[in-house]
This record gives sequence, structure tokens and C-alpha cells, in this order.
Amino acid sequence: MVNPDHIQYNQEIFKILLSAVIGCMVGLEREIRRKPAGFRTLAIISVGATIFTICSYKLGFPGNQDRIAANIITGVGFLGAGVIYRNGFSVSGITTAATIWIAAALGMLIGIGEYGLTALSLVTSLIILSVMEYLQDYIDSRFQHRNYTITCRGEYNHNQLNEKFAQHQLKVRNFKETRQDTQTNFEFDISGKENNLELFNQWLKQNEEVFSFVW
Repeated sequence: MVNPDHIQYNQEIFKILLSAVIGCMVGLEREIRRKPAGFRTLAIISVGATIFTICSYKLGFPGNQDRIAANIITGVGFLGAGVIYRNGFSVSGITTAATIWIAAALGMLIGIGEYGLTALSLVTSLIILSVMEYLQDYIDSRFQHRNYTITCRGEYNHNQLNEKFAQHQLKVRNFKETRQDTQTNFEFDISGKENNLELFNQWLKQNEEVFSFVW
């Protein structure tokens, strides 16, 4: 006679092992891109979510079996916040934080035995992380946004800058001009195609009246 407890025990072992594999698959993409959370981190997050989900329905009272599992979201939120950081004018780590979140969600799905939803969610996540990156790169190359600070020698007339903006089809916002001693400073936000911005940079490098520029 087959022992039901033994079958249940084997199923839970299978869930934990499957969770480790799924976590590694999600984390491999982050590992290849050398992001803070690699396949080991995401695998352990996925396994942890599965274990807590199993504990939740084993320890919970009838009608209250989601008590422990509900707190997984809170814990994962703290982990995600730890990989987000500000770098100058940009914020990095948001995608990695979202990946940590989805790894925990996959672990929870495995914990409750929803293998079909796990497979669908995994495939969808991998498509978003890998395939859609090419679409994002295309969009970024067409719609770049940069913040410039340019220092020019003497009382530089900004009409030359305006001509270059028009020539390279660049849109400018928040244009500021300040003068100090023998220098003129320009600060502005600029947007346009990546190739046109690079041509603008080349012009700045070749312009002898431009002392320095930062973007």
C-alpha cells in the first residue's frame, strides 16, 4: 500500500528542486549581463519562496493558509530595494529588482503546484528580459535624452549652438546661460537620435571655442 505522506513528501522535494532550476533559468540572463543578482541569487530566492509557500499551507489553519506566503512579497520588496541605486541623473537596478520579484512569484507558483502557470510565466519573463531588449535598444537609439553642461571661452554667442540643434534635428529644453570671468557656461536638456547626438559631440570636440563639455 502506497503511503500518502510519502507521496506528498516526494512532491515537495520535486517542487524545491524545480524551483532551483527555474530560478537559475531566470538568473542566467542577469548573470550574462553581470547584474548584481545572478543565477545563484535568483535561484535561492525562488527556492526560498517555494519553501515558505509550502510552510504556509502546512502550518496555516483552514481558511488562513496564505498567512506566511503573503509576507514573501514584503521580504522580496526589501531585497529588490537593495539593488536599486541612483547614478548621477539615472536610476539603475530597477530591472534586476523586478527580476527578483518575478523569481519569488515563480517560486510561489511552484509551491502551490501550478506548474502550467509557472511555465507560462517563465517563458513570458524570459522573452521580456532578452528578446524585448533589442526593441528597447532601437527605441533608445531613436529617442536619446541627455543633459549637457558646456563651458566656452569668452563671451560665446549661443546662436552657433542653435544652428547645430536645428541642423541635427535636436530638441532642447531648459536652456540656461551663465557667464563668469572669461567663460560662458551653457546648461540644457537635449533629445534626438543617437547618431545626431554623436555628430553634435564631434562638433563640440572640434570647436576651439569650446573649453569643455559634460553630458
